[in-house]
This record gives sequence, C-alpha cells and structure tokens, in this order.
Amino acid sequence: MAARFSFVECCNPNCGFRFPLDLCEYQGKFCPRCASRLGIAVSQIDQHQPAPLSTTRTCFEVVLDNIRSVHNVGSIFRTAESVGVDHLYLCGLTPNPQNPALSKASLGAEMCVGWSAENNAVNLVAGRKQKNSFIIALESTPTAQNIFTTGKLVQSNRITLVLGSEPAGIDPGLLALSDLTIYIPMSGKKSSLNVSVAFGIAAYTLLTAI
Repeated sequence: MAARFSFVECCNPNCGFRFPLDLCEYQGKFCPRCASRLGIAVSQIDQHQPAPLSTTRTCFEVVLDNIRSVHNVGSIFRTAESVGVDHLYLCGLTPNPQNPALSKASLGAEMCVGWSAENNAVNLVAGRKQKNSFIIALESTPTAQNIFTTGKLVQSNRITLVLGSEPAGIDPGLLALSDLTIYIPMSGKKSSLNVSVAFGIAAYTLLTAI
C-alpha cells in the first residue's frame, strides 16, 4: 500500500512538535519528544505530475569524470532523469548502477537514463567533439563565464556537459577540449557547491536558455 501521510501535532502546548506520520505503517498516538498525545493537524495534499520542462534542444549528454561519491552520482541520476538527459558517461573512478547504494540515492532513476562506464574521459570527450557535440565544462577557472549570462552562447542543439572530481577539479585535458567553460557565481565564503547541486543548477539553466 502506498504511504499516506498526515501531519500530526503534539497536544502539549509547551511542545507542539509537528511532523508527517505515515499512517499506513505506524498508528502512533504519543509524541516522540514529550510522550503527550498527538492530534492530526491536516492530511497531506494530493501531489500532481509537474508540467514538462520546455526546451528546444535535441541532445543533452553529461560526463561525470572521477566523481567518487556514490550518493552524489545517484542524486545526479535522479536530476538527469527529471531534465531529460539522453546519456550519462561514468568515467574513471565514478561509480555506476552496479553499486546497490546508487539505486537507493537515485530512487530507481538509473533504470530510465542511458549510461555507460568509460575508462578515459579525455578520449570520450574528444570523440563527442568529433561528432559535433558542443562541450561545456562546469568549472571555476580564470576564463570561465557566468552561467546565468552565457546561455545564449551555446549555438548547438547537441551539448555535452562535463563535471569533474570535487577535490581535484576537471581534468586539464577536458578543459582543453571544451568549447565553453562556465561557473556558478556565489556570494558566500565557500568556493564551490556539492557537485550534484551544481549539476541541477547547470542543467536547468542551460536547457532553458538554449
């Protein structure tokens, strides 16, 4: 049976702990924080399938080069499925869906997105470039351009987005092959985002700008 949640609230005014409760699995009546009685505040709303992403592109591929975290890769699979990525190239040390932890993070999205494991990302991207794919590297370099102001520079309906290792950055060999290097501007003290978060920002920004 599918989970059906209600948002419940502790009846103790000094506590007021409010949280969603899966009524299909647990018929709890007492607050886990103070042991007072719980009351149902409101049932969950009915969720609907969102409208599809409107783009004019014909092919969007993504290269994940030496991304070690299986959880990040799983998250990227989930986002890739939602934006309509045509293929994920899992290069170098990047884990692939044969790792059971990836499926847990991706919620099964690896079954809906084409992927292949590749040993050498430089050779792979060189091959994509020969097939007229526009290569975009997501990396903060001295010559990188702001992603929010450069979307219209992509004059191609076939793009390959390259993401690299979080500690080491993108392989210089891949940067040399790139037609465009982009960065995501930030106002905080940290100089980078989690790679799966950065991918989500880049994918939606690029696909809606092209």
